Parts: sequence; structure tokens; C-alpha cells
Amino acid sequence: MFSFQFPCSARISLPTCPATRLRLTVILSLAAFLFLFSGNASPQTKAPSANFATLSKQAAEARDADRLDEAAALYTKALDLQPKWIEGWWSLGTIEYDQDQYAKAARDFEKLIALDAANGTAHAMLGLCQFELGKDESALKNLLEAERLNIVKDEQLRKVALYHLGVLQLRARKYGDAKESLDQLAKDGVRTKELITALGLAALLVRPQEAPPEGTAGASVIERAGEAEALLGAKDFEQAKKRYAELTSEFPDYPNLHFAFGRLLLETNETDEAVEEFQRELKRDPQNVNSLLEVASVRYLVDSQDGLRYAEEAAKLAPQRPFAHYLLGVLRLDTGNAAGAVPELEIAQKAFPKEPRVYFSLGNAYARVSRKAEAAKARAEFSRLHAQEVIQRGSNVYSGQPAGVSEGQLRTLDTGKPQQ
Repeated sequence: MFSFQFPCSARISLPTCPATRLRLTVILSLAAFLFLFSGNASPQTKAPSANFATLSKQAAEARDADRLDEAAALYTKALDLQPKWIEGWWSLGTIEYDQDQYAKAARDFEKLIALDAANGTAHAMLGLCQFELGKDESALKNLLEAERLNIVKDEQLRKVALYHLGVLQLRARKYGDAKESLDQLAKDGVRTKELITALGLAALLVRPQEAPPEGTAGASVIERAGEAEALLGAKDFEQAKKRYAELTSEFPDYPNLHFAFGRLLLETNETDEAVEEFQRELKRDPQNVNSLLEVASVRYLVDSQDGLRYAEEAAKLAPQRPFAHYLLGVLRLDTGNAAGAVPELEIAQKAFPKEPRVYFSLGNAYARVSRKAEAAKARAEFSRLHAQEVIQRGSNVYSGQPAGVSEGQLRTLDTGKPQQ
């Protein structure tokens, strides 16, 4: 169980902050409940009998008086009479969550979502329950859905959900996605030991279960890298660079440290310096696929032929990584090898079926090898997806690899040079 405490001025009831516990049933008041569900509840949420009206009133009174066991029993009885009572499932779920009864709370939120699938706050709570139950895949799915749908009227809950989302992404080796999630908290000014550690893990491509023990030199490197990432999130670029420069000087052979510093330098548009850091990482580990991809993307802007050799090596070392095939395809296309680009881009298309940029490049490749019908089809799909702005988190070209090439760098692959 994590000990993730936000500043005391913004406490929230989560099992991860026992020392500053304030129940969700207090923070998310009855007025908030009504706001969350206004316009969504079915007509059947109205009391069918005086008995239901009495039970629901007594349940709310017990909840507000902090008699949670009594409130849970009363809500259960009321829901037996009115199983489509959305507010009742919410109240029962938050009560059982506050009592660390995560399996019961998860069932309550599942019932709520069955009645109101577009309720992002309910998805967030279900995901947090599943996190505590060790159901990482389901928790990740629901927390992503909460981000997509938005969490209503509770910014603190959103921050807690974002942190847990980032941790789940780290566990699943989705380092790029984890960094994106955690960066949002850093940009909002959140500074906790847990967040700093998680940012460091994301930057250095380390899963939480593989993190070095506390008190070791490795743990110190991760924490200091996390501090640099937090400074980057706050746009304190000079201090962030200073932290990484100190780290790479002290620990020149620490895995992925030069890589992380190179990514930061890309963020500050210091491209040449970034490439130098990636080259240092490759000197330490010639098979560092992420650094190969970074150099390939940067070289695309000035010398695609040189960048091609890095992309070729990356695809050779990591054939299971669709992004490597995408980058290789784009570089082959730019160096006049459209026939060689097509199979690479087709691999990327299968992995990222809703990513418009893949169809854009694939359409160009098909056109150059005179596959006109397929070119027209790919370009039409690009236009459709681009118009709908369908770029889904967790399943697009930017998140199919560890925390490697930034989205800004990747967009340049398709927009930095004209393609026919």
C-alpha cells in the first residue's frame, strides 16, 4: 500500500494517506453526488414507496453523522428495493471504500457504471479499488477511462487517480504514458516523495517492482532524476539541466541516465547536446534501443540517410516494437526507398489502427510504388481519423515504446518535410 500524501490543505480519503484521512463521504458531499448524477438518473430513481424514502433518508443521516456501518446497512436495504438508485450505489461504494472494503466497493461502482457508463468519477473510484485489489489490468483500463471522461467536481480525486494511473503504467512498462500522467501532477505543483520517485522511475525506465532498495546509490539516482523531472514540469529548465549534468557526471554508467538527460535537452530544443547524451548512452550500451530511436528521429531532420542506420539497428534489436518499424518506414520513405518503407509502415498500421499519421505515411509510400487504390484508401482513412482527432492514449504511435521520442519530435516525422 502506498503512502501517498498530498498537502494537508487538500486531503482526501484514500487508503494511501492514512495519517491524514478524511472520508470521501465528507469531501464528495450529497450536493456533489446530485451534481454528478443530475440528468443521468433514470425515472426509476424516484422512491417507489414510503419505505424506500425512509430508508434512504436514514442512510444519508447515518452517513453524514459518520455512522458508516449503520449507513452501509441502510443503503443496502434501500438498494434492495430500488436497484437502479444511482446515488445509493455511489454512497455505498464510497462508504465501503473508506472502510478498506475494496472488493465490496468495486462491486458497487460496477453497478453504478452499468447504470451510468459515462460517469468518469465512478470509473476512477472503480480503478482505485481494483488497484488495491491487485487487478492492475482492469484498474488501468478504468483509470484511463476516467481520464477520457473527466472526473467531475473533485480535482483532488483526479490527482490521486492520476498518480495511481502513472504507477500502473510504470508496472506495465508503459514508461512514456507514465511520464505523461505524472508530469500533469508536477505541472500542478504536486511535490511528494512518492511522485518524485515515480517520475524518476519513468525517466530511467524502471518498473516499481524492480526499483533499487531505499538507502542505496541507485535509489538516490532515481530520486534525483525525479527531482530534475519535476523541475522540468515546472519549466525550471536551467535547474533541471543542472541536476542531470551533476548526475551524469557522478554516475556516468548508470543505465538510461544519459538517455533521460538527452530527452530533457530535446525538451529545451538543445538538439546537438541531446544527441551527444544519446551517443554517450549508446557508448555505455550499444543496444540501447531508445537512444537509437531518438538519434534516428533527430537525424531525420538534417540527414535521413544517417538516421536510417540507427532506425535499422533499432528495428533489428527490437522487432516486436511497432514504433521502431514506423520510424524505419518513414526514414526509408524519405531516403527514396518506398518499396522498403511499405512493409514497415504496414506493421505500424496493424499496431496503431487509429493513428492518422501512420496512414499519412503509408498513403505516400503506396503512391510512390504505384499502388494507387491502396494509397487512396490509406489517405481517406488518414483524413477520417484526422478529422475526428482520434488519437487514443495507450494505443497510438507515441506510446508504443518506453519513454523515448517525444510527441513533438514524432510529429516532425510527418510534418517536418514535404512528402509527395
